[in-house]
Amino acid sequence: MNPLFLLFGMLGAAFTGAGASSGNSSTTVSATTPPEAGDGPEVSEGGMEMPDEDGSDDHSSHDMGGSYVDITEFGSFHGSSSHTDHMSLAGGRTPITTEAMEMYNALREFLGLDPVDMETIGAWAFDNTLTNNEVPYGDDLKGVGLYYGMQGAKVGWMSDDAFDPQVVADIQRLARQDETDQVMDLVAMHGHPSFKEFLENEDLVDTFMNTLKMEPHYGGWMHGRTHGWLEFDDESGAPIAIAHDLNHLTVLSHDQTQPFMNDTFDWPQWPALDMAEDDVVDYFQSMVTLDDPQGEGVELASGSTPAMVAEELMVMIVSEGGTEETRNPDPSDEAEEMLFMF
Repeated sequence: MNPLFLLFGMLGAAFTGAGASSGNSSTTVSATTPPEAGDGPEVSEGGMEMPDEDGSDDHSSHDMGGSYVDITEFGSFHGSSSHTDHMSLAGGRTPITTEAMEMYNALREFLGLDPVDMETIGAWAFDNTLTNNEVPYGDDLKGVGLYYGMQGAKVGWMSDDAFDPQVVADIQRLARQDETDQVMDLVAMHGHPSFKEFLENEDLVDTFMNTLKMEPHYGGWMHGRTHGWLEFDDESGAPIAIAHDLNHLTVLSHDQTQPFMNDTFDWPQWPALDMAEDDVVDYFQSMVTLDDPQGEGVELASGSTPAMVAEELMVMIVSEGGTEETRNPDPSDEAEEMLFMF
């Protein structure tokens, strides 16, 4: 086994293992509307969203014409927003497709984590009260997983210290205007250390741009299946907002200048505005690490990434000679040795 791969695997296992426990967890790497207005989905007594007025479930609103799959292939729940249908997308907004999963798993690779599929993300969302219903129906695991994969890829690249909700609006608007250079400038200023270089070196700039363009309300999944009921409290324990309010970070005003908007009425998603920004970015980072949504997200030391740390360790081992056993370890001893290093 390639020791570098094992280092990456050990890092990923350490990160995801931290999120399996209850309480505040962290992935550490050395580096609304007013109550009277209502913004929730129209749901039945059992928690399922009501079907469209015409009773249809249109899975053909967009012809992909390529290798990526439109989220409406897994179901559609139109009617919750002015941008749920392909024909109503405006201002450079695009449908949610599985291209977002390509960017999502690239971000996981950058963080030293193994790739996952949509069903794995979907199961994580159901386990963490980030959905309408307690159990999935039909293709819910795929659609919910794709939705949260898209959201995580849109925001999870931002560092805690440089996170700014306004930048989420600015970078999506610029992407939808095809202003690649300006988008990458914002990535350099607000992203995890070396993430801009990662996108460029791995030929992921277009994939990143295309993910930023995707409209969170498209297909109605945001209200129809991912209306997360998980409560976020203030320091006194009083509830401030629910996950659905935080999901509105990437929903923009009609002119695409403001984040945290309810675009149906073009006014702010007020509960989310009371959230501490650290908790917001940690929530979106948890979509990438699949850790506790109320945990501490990703912590990167300045100038480093998990992949860089692992590579530097391997270079150190080889450059300093080591023993033949170190260079070609016995597979039975490899895991124990790597664990000791961490």
